[in-house]
Amino acid sequence: MTTTNSKGTHETTAAQRVTHPEARVERNRRIGREMGVLAVNVYERSIADVVAFEKDAAKIAPPRLRSALTLGAGLVEDVGAAYVKTARAALR
Repeated sequence: MTTTNSKGTHETTAAQRVTHPEARVERNRRIGREMGVLAVNVYERSIADVVAFEKDAAKIAPPRLRSALTLGAGLVEDVGAAYVKTARAALR
C-alpha cells in the first residue's frame, strides 16, 4: 500500500509568497504595459474597421454625401493613427 503526502505540490511557504516590493512593482508595470499594448491593438483594429465601413458606405452613397463620408473616413484614420502612434510611444 502506498501513502500519499497530504500537502499538495502547489503549496508555498510564507517566505516564498513574500516578494520584494521592487519585483512586485516591476511585475505590475509589465502587466500594465501588456494590457496597454493589447488595448492599443484593439483600438487600432476598431478604427480600421470604422474607416473601411465609411469608405464602403461612400462607394454606394449618393454623390452629395460621397465626399463627406470620404472626408470623415480620412479624418478618423488620421486622428486614429496619431493616437496609436502616441500611445505606442508612451508604452515603450
